[in-house]
Amino acid sequence: RPQRDRFRVRGARRVDAAIARLDDMGGLLDQLFDYARANDPDIALDVRPVAVKPVLAGALLGQYPAFEQRGWEPSVRFQDERLTADADPEALARVFENLIDNALRHGSSAPTIEQRGRTVTFANEVADPDAVDASRLFERFYRGDASRSTPGTGLGLAVAASLANAMGMRLGAQMRGRELLIELALPGEEGRPA
Repeated sequence: RPQRDRFRVRGARRVDAAIARLDDMGGLLDQLFDYARANDPDIALDVRPVAVKPVLAGALLGQYPAFEQRGWEPSVRFQDERLTADADPEALARVFENLIDNALRHGSSAPTIEQRGRTVTFANEVADPDAVDASRLFERFYRGDASRSTPGTGLGLAVAASLANAMGMRLGAQMRGRELLIELALPGEEGRPA
């Protein structure tokens, strides 16, 4: 009887592991689909003037449980509360969601999100700044954490960059000491990133 119980426990662990792998695979397929859709040259975007701060607020609200779990409170500072940009509201929300998700997964402190002019900057400290190659962050499948100890596919920032580009925006990244800064340049008056 004890041996039968051990087999049941082992079998249950294997089933749990298989379910976890299937969930991971489903997440990867979703990310690959999002990446392919974001890179479709015929992507149909509904670009119109959109208030930027409410879209960001909605994306932050969607991640409230994750922030609460970490005990983090993001700092949001907007120079112009009424800033608008020509964007597809859903695509802009997805860009913000992916940037927030990246800060939550790989940051070691609550992010600061700041708007100055036509640029929105996401900044937060990372545990190992030497493991981050800011010039490669928007490459498909790039993961700064070589040990892959954090979950993710390495597609979130690539999707964000593709969607931003499709809307005439530009994403850039740089390290400043222990802090990773990701900047979203919104289109200026002529429709090009400022």
